Formats: sequence, C-alpha cells, structure tokens
Amino acid sequence: MRGMPPADIGKLKRMRRGEDKFLGSLEAQVMDRVWSRGSATVREIVDDLTRTRQLAYTTVMTIMTRLHEKGLLRRAREGKTYVYRPAYSRQEFRAQLSRDIVRGLVAEFGDVALAQFLAALDRVDDRHRKSLERLARGDR
Repeated sequence: MRGMPPADIGKLKRMRRGEDKFLGSLEAQVMDRVWSRGSATVREIVDDLTRTRQLAYTTVMTIMTRLHEKGLLRRAREGKTYVYRPAYSRQEFRAQLSRDIVRGLVAEFGDVALAQFLAALDRVDDRHRKSLERLARGDR
C-alpha cells in the first residue's frame, strides 16, 4: 500500500472479504446456508434469510438458479421442487478461487507477482511454511 494515493488505500480498506468478495452479498449468504445445511430448497433458504431481512421468494430463487448456472450448486428435482446441494465444499471453493486468482495475477504481472509471493513467504515461520506446503500438495 506504500506509495498508493490515500483515496486508493481507502478503497482497499472498504473491500469485502472472503467469498463475499467474489460472490454477491446475497449469493454468499445463500452459499453459506447451503454449505451449513448440506442441501436445501429455495423455501428453506428463504425462511432462513427472512429471519433477519425482507426478501422475496423469487429473489432467492433467481440467486440459487444463478449459482447453479455458475456451477456452484447442483440441483435435483424432488416432486415439484428442486433440492440444491453444493457442487464443492467451502474449502474446495476457496482453493479453486485462490488458484484462479493466483493464476490471473501471474498471467497479468508475471515475475513481479511471483516475487511478491516469495517476499510474503519470507515473513512466514518454518512451521507455518511446512503447513502451507502440505496445503499446496493437498495433504490434510
């Protein structure tokens, strides 16, 4: 952030975090509930969400349909309704999202991006670094 104009620093500080940064706010809330439940109908998600805010059934239905089209939710018809399930666990989603971001940064900025990753790793202690290496290999 050093060398950035104060207005840009302010924008960075206001950015959303986690999945909410890459999904819309309502999309992230829906995914959170589907991940928690394991599976859900639109009605179940509407009932969960309307405990804290006003939402129309059709709004949530549209969001869940979009998440299905994006490949984040799977759905199966059971009777007259769809039951939605996560296509990926939250951890798998975060891993894929992180891979995509890193690949995009390397594609856009090349060695500069790689040098920044190395610089960040230099500030990580050995125990944490070994943990990161296991994570990168897919070990649990």
